[in-house]
Amino acid sequence: MAVAAVRRITSPDSAQVLVFFALVLPLILLPAAAYAIDAAASVSAYARLEEVTVRSAEEAAQQVDALRLRSGGGIGLDIEAAVARVHDVMRSALPAARVISVAVSGATVTVRAEQAVTLPLQLIGRPEVTLHAMAAARLAVGYESPSSLVPLPTSTF
Repeated sequence: MAVAAVRRITSPDSAQVLVFFALVLPLILLPAAAYAIDAAASVSAYARLEEVTVRSAEEAAQQVDALRLRSGGGIGLDIEAAVARVHDVMRSALPAARVISVAVSGATVTVRAEQAVTLPLQLIGRPEVTLHAMAAARLAVGYESPSSLVPLPTSTF
């Protein structure tokens, strides 16, 4: 009886499961792992591109037209300085990125940028993807005087 049990374990049919796992697991797990690594690299690059695009739009929105303000024309943006500031920030923070457009409308600056990212493993799909980001920032006017509702401090200690 013990001999029959040994024969059943070592029969040729039982090795098919081992061959199945030996062939199927690498065909499924390796591409999934490669996709996960490529996706993580592209998401990281996109987050960096978005961060730099937002920062460049915010920096550009701070370029106040001083001549217009001093002449009583109100607060507005110096368009040439805003565009130059966008390019300076993008060039210094992310040299691989390219500014597609800078639009200045009133007190609002809209920046569009792109970056080509080479994927680390390149097993699935194209070896390079192009990421696009857009950000807008607006120059907001601050307050003219402190609020009268806030009590002034009475002691300095």
